[in-house]
Amino acid sequence: MKKVAIATLGCKTNSYESALIISSFADDYEVVDFDQAADIYIINTCTVTGRTDYKSRNLIRKALKHKTANPQIRIVVTGCYSQRHPQDVTALGSIDEVVDNQNKDRIRAILAGEENIFSDAASAFEYRYAPITSMLERSRAFQKIQDGCGLFCSYCAVSHARGPSRSATVAEVLEQARLFVANGYAEIVLGGVNLGLYRDRNTDLAGLIPHLREVEGLQLLRLSSMEPHLFNDTLIEEMAKGGIACPHFHLSLQSGSDRILKSMKRRYNTDDIQRLVQKILGAMPNAAIGADIITGYPSESQADFTQSLSLIRELPLAYLHVFAYSKRPGTPAAEMPKQIPAAIKKERSAQLLKLSAQKTAAYTGQIIDRKVPLRGIVEAHQDRYATFTSDHYIRGYT
Repeated sequence: MKKVAIATLGCKTNSYESALIISSFADDYEVVDFDQAADIYIINTCTVTGRTDYKSRNLIRKALKHKTANPQIRIVVTGCYSQRHPQDVTALGSIDEVVDNQNKDRIRAILAGEENIFSDAASAFEYRYAPITSMLERSRAFQKIQDGCGLFCSYCAVSHARGPSRSATVAEVLEQARLFVANGYAEIVLGGVNLGLYRDRNTDLAGLIPHLREVEGLQLLRLSSMEPHLFNDTLIEEMAKGGIACPHFHLSLQSGSDRILKSMKRRYNTDDIQRLVQKILGAMPNAAIGADIITGYPSESQADFTQSLSLIRELPLAYLHVFAYSKRPGTPAAEMPKQIPAAIKKERSAQLLKLSAQKTAAYTGQIIDRKVPLRGIVEAHQDRYATFTSDHYIRGYT
């Protein structure tokens, strides 16, 4: 039997799309680890930071080494890095196909001889739905229901790589959810490039959730990262109804400085964030609220950073995901003056990570003190214990 290997970088949307790619090979190919010998190597790249660009190139070079030993090997590169820099990819060596983000589902057909027309992301207006039955090496199913983002924040390359927002229909979302449940997934995480932009005609994200409550066998439903300004009262009320809905929210906060938020072209300020957190906790007092934070954005002064620290200390957050700003070619922030030295970004990141650990400890203590019941789907067994990620995003052992 022939063998195929895939390497995936970046977001959970990429993970879903890698599972979709591999599903087309399932009947007549063995899926092997990327380090093993294979007939086809697929690299699903990411461009969210300079580090992921670097990792993408390294994985491509690794596949090219295999091809040096066996020229019959086929190499396919797709994903956001190759979408933005296709010439840089082909310059690395003998790449068989560079496939745009919109045509990931056609990789098998392209390798079989169908025409591969590389399209600009801006021309991707149609959501291409194709069902899958399983994820790669995941106990929870991440379900992509939306793609693209037209917000063009000043630091972000993803809008350039993914094109405009487009969404699956309600019927497609329900079909995929039922497929996941039928194949053993009791928890689904809804996501996309910008989840809050989900819309099928008159149905937004809040309107979608009641439909998913009707999926028989689905035990937990979780939302992935959300833009703060795309929350609305109806969504909070719907999640507060409980049942399958997990009281866990992840905010793409990015900064606690209003000056920096404005420069980033974010669509909210720190007062909006405080009101949003109060609304969520007013409806769900024990909800886990996490946040993304970028430090070292161009011109971020010590005063700006101190404002971020102060806001985070004040907010009852459960954890942080900390990112040092990474210059993305072609974005406005990359051309801004007062780029922050790497040493300062590293030191500020360390402070934020320390604060995140304190926040996590405090939130976990609150859940224990209040004796909040936790629900979760067993993911793995370690020694005598079964592990799970609870509905409140706390790691559990039983």
